[in-house]
Amino acid sequence: MNDETGKIARLGVLFRGAALVSLLAGLTACASPLSPFTPPPADPSSPVAAAANAAAKDSKDAVAPRFIDIPAIPTDVRTPVQFKKAVGAEKIAADKLKRDTAPGTWTLSDTEGYASKARRVAKVPAPAAPTDADRAATEAFAKAARERATAPPSKPQ
Repeated sequence: MNDETGKIARLGVLFRGAALVSLLAGLTACASPLSPFTPPPADPSSPVAAAANAAAKDSKDAVAPRFIDIPAIPTDVRTPVQFKKAVGAEKIAADKLKRDTAPGTWTLSDTEGYASKARRVAKVPAPAAPTDADRAATEAFAKAARERATAPPSKPQ
């Protein structure tokens, strides 16, 4: 039986060693120049390479913000009680709208009165009969169109 526990103990040592090796590999990867925490180098052929490199250099020299730099809490924000009142007012307005537009709350009645009022407001002009000048202009247009027209050839070509 002792023999079996020895195998288990050696297996535990093996797992601990593998975990330590992977931890060390991860730490060296973070410390390498190609760390995910450092910006990648810009392509030198890019037209914005100089600006990108300058921005990367500025980000390395940036100062971390402090808690004192956090702006003050605004004073023109509604309180929770005011929000609750506003939500209640919106719910009341929504319920009133649903009641006012529910099926059966309105009907079409007095359609003839509505139509006559619409006709009075529209003031449709009486249809105008064409004058002699209109007829002469139409005839002149038709004559000019006939003169420009050519008949199709009588024989197929």
